[in-house]
Amino acid sequence: MIDDDARPPGPDDFIAELNAFYESCNRPPYRKLAEISEHLGELYGRRGLPVLSATAVFEVLAGRRKRVPSSAWVASFILCCQRRAWETGVRADDPGISSLPHWQARLRAAQAAPPPASDGAPAQAAPDEQTQGEQAPGDDADRQSSVPYARTPPEADAAVPCRLTEAQRTTIADYGDHGRALLNRAARGDTDALYRIAVLLGTDSAREPEAVALLIEAAAAGHPRSLDLLDADPGGFDHLQAARDARRLGDAATIMGSPATALAYYKAAVQGGLLDAAFKITEILRDAGTEHADSSWLAPADTDAPNRGRS
Repeated sequence: MIDDDARPPGPDDFIAELNAFYESCNRPPYRKLAEISEHLGELYGRRGLPVLSATAVFEVLAGRRKRVPSSAWVASFILCCQRRAWETGVRADDPGISSLPHWQARLRAAQAAPPPASDGAPAQAAPDEQTQGEQAPGDDADRQSSVPYARTPPEADAAVPCRLTEAQRTTIADYGDHGRALLNRAARGDTDALYRIAVLLGTDSAREPEAVALLIEAAAAGHPRSLDLLDADPGGFDHLQAARDARRLGDAATIMGSPATALAYYKAAVQGGLLDAAFKITEILRDAGTEHADSSWLAPADTDAPNRGRS
């Protein structure tokens, strides 16, 4: 039997340490860390450190990267967390670069740790930031042929059908053809559909926890807007945030010439407290003609109703 206390710290242990440090800094929003990382040269005189992205921070802390992060990435992350904790009064001071030797030593130990007994493959350390760099979702396939260390998406990134409760399905179906199209797409593992369902549900203040659970699922599958929405307010997700996203989705549908889809999101935005979205609904109905007092006559966009026209 292996004594866990005697086992050298490995990659999983290092990621756990990063998470513990992040928690000790009061979980600063990922986007705030990204903003601070743009100014590390001015703050600490450390040139060449990578700019963080919210998606990359999420993936590293969630253990979704195949390798431990590079030394430069770790330095950026630690400096940004410390800075934010000091700015918000969580820490009495900002130790700056004096804390980096400790973290670099922990990283080297994780890189040098032998693989688990069940895995015969040698452990691989992350390449330098110059060869790998920050990657946005979807970049991997384009970069694999030219970048030797481009990350191959893990199996967990594959589309996974979403399981919604009957009450959730009923609520979304009440949004008409677009709602039913979203349910079909979510059943096939479409993360953008899952995000949109979360927005529609989340405009109801009583269903905020349900929306958060769905957003977390979409974010874990790599949907960037879901991650941004979860990270938008340190105080936590609420129905007003969902309403703002619903309004934005309604505006986008209007531009794309899909009034039925726009109505679904504007209706949700009004439910979430953005009463000005009601004027958008009025405009759509007015443009349709006074003989159509109900929005149900509006034809959905082709992308939302592929079977339109069938009897």
